[in-house]
Amino acid sequence: MSAENRGNSSSGNHTANNPKNNAGNYSANYTRNNTGSKKRENHNYRRHRSNHEIGSGTGSEQELESLRIEYQNLFDRSNKLDNKVYITVTFLGFMFVFITSLFGSIPQLQFTGSTARDILTILYVVACVAVAATYVFNLIYFMELLAPEQIVRLDPDKIAAAGLDKLSIRDAEFKLVELYRAIINEDLGKLHFRCDRFVAGLRYVIITLVLSFVSYGLQILLKTL
Repeated sequence: MSAENRGNSSSGNHTANNPKNNAGNYSANYTRNNTGSKKRENHNYRRHRSNHEIGSGTGSEQELESLRIEYQNLFDRSNKLDNKVYITVTFLGFMFVFITSLFGSIPQLQFTGSTARDILTILYVVACVAVAATYVFNLIYFMELLAPEQIVRLDPDKIAAAGLDKLSIRDAEFKLVELYRAIINEDLGKLHFRCDRFVAGLRYVIITLVLSFVSYGLQILLKTL
C-alpha cells in the first residue's frame, strides 16, 4: 500500500471514529427530520383549516357564534330581571311600615254629624281598604313572578339525540344552528312575557303608592278638623 493510500485510510478511520463528527451528523439528521415533521404538521393543519373553512363557507360558523352569545345573554337578562323583582319586593317591605301607620287613626274615627267630616271619614276608610287590597295583590303578584321559570336549555341529552358525532362539520354546524334557534325563540318568548308582567306590576305598585298618599292626606285633614 502506498503512503498516500495509507494516509487517506488513516484519515477516514479517524473521521469515522471521532465522537464530535458523529454528534454533528446526528444533530444534522435530527434537524432535518424535525423540520420535515413540522412541515407535515403545518400542511395537515392548513388542510384541516381549509376543510373547516369550506364547511363554514355559508357563514354558519359566524351565525352559530352569534347564537351562542345570544343564548348566554338570555340567562344574563333573566338574572337581571330576577334582581329587579327582588328589589321591588324589598321596596314593598318598606312600604308596609308606611301603610300600617295609615291604619292607626281608624279606631279613633267617629261620625260627628258634620257632613264634610263624615264624607272625609268614609273616603279615608275606603282609601285604607283599597291600599291594603292593592298591597296584598302586589305581594302575591311579585311572588308569583319570582317562581322558577322552566327555561329550555341545550343540555347534553339534546345534543346526543341530534347525532352530531355522525355528521360532517358543515352539517353539524347547521344542526346546532337549528337547535339554538328553536331554544332561543322559545326562551325569548318566556322572557318577554316575564318582562311585560314586571312592567305591569310596577304600575300596580304606583297605584298603591298613590292610594297610600291619598289616605295619608285624608288622615291629616281629619286630624285638623
